[in-house]
Amino acid sequence: MARQYCSQLNSAESMWGTAEQVDVWLLLEYKPAWQAKVLADNDLAEQTRNWLAQSISRLSDAGYKVRPQFVRQPELDRDDSRLLVAVSERLLEFSGTDYDFLQSLDLLEIVQNAHTYPQLEQPRYFVCTNGQRDLCCSRFGLPCYAALRERLGDRVWQVSHLGGHRFAPNVLVLPAGVLYGRVDVAYVAEFLQATESNTLDFSRLRGRSRYPAHVQAAEASLGVSGLKLLHVTGDDTAAEVTFATPQESLKVAVQRATQALPVLKSCSDDDAQPMYPYSRA
Repeated sequence: MARQYCSQLNSAESMWGTAEQVDVWLLLEYKPAWQAKVLADNDLAEQTRNWLAQSISRLSDAGYKVRPQFVRQPELDRDDSRLLVAVSERLLEFSGTDYDFLQSLDLLEIVQNAHTYPQLEQPRYFVCTNGQRDLCCSRFGLPCYAALRERLGDRVWQVSHLGGHRFAPNVLVLPAGVLYGRVDVAYVAEFLQATESNTLDFSRLRGRSRYPAHVQAAEASLGVSGLKLLHVTGDDTAAEVTFATPQESLKVAVQRATQALPVLKSCSDDDAQPMYPYSRA
């Protein structure tokens, strides 16, 4: 019997509002093979582990929702390592030999003063390819990564688990902080027509990570790029959200389903789990 992948069995679930809410993305280049939980299971030196843990703790204590990730570009053989920091729609890059350069970086200061640092001008694409975490991420993520890299070169990275195996291939676009799912190879060219023009691809949108789930779902449901969030009432069960365009304000109501949709969340799961996707109210 042919293997069935969770992402192939999950075409019915809406992706609206499925991105984790994140204020600060920390993406550290890690070149060796990735384990299932690579952030915990890796060969980083103790001082590097301590620097990362302490930096995340300081940012969290300051009220930031932080999402650390490992990234890599296996095609490139270079001596230095990179750290990318995305905050407030700015993407910053730091580099140095091995990881020694990290010790001189104060991430809290960098995040709080991101506007004073040079930023990367063009968007970067991060494709989840960690097959040790879920088979879908390598089976579908790797071809997506190759297709994007063929078109965009070094602006494309492999990234560790982004969440939502069942939506593979998952692609994070920074500095906008927008997460997409189901970016199949056949769709890559159409996907880039939108994202490279600084607009959203609503057919593959999971959510803008700086928003909570219900606001992500509201933006996705409107299908309009360039919105500015004005006002939110309600919570992650049901909400009314108001956005502004240069011409008008747009109000939309969204709600979570009350009837569960059984979903196989991962290829390693034996049983489906109840999910409650968002829809327009």
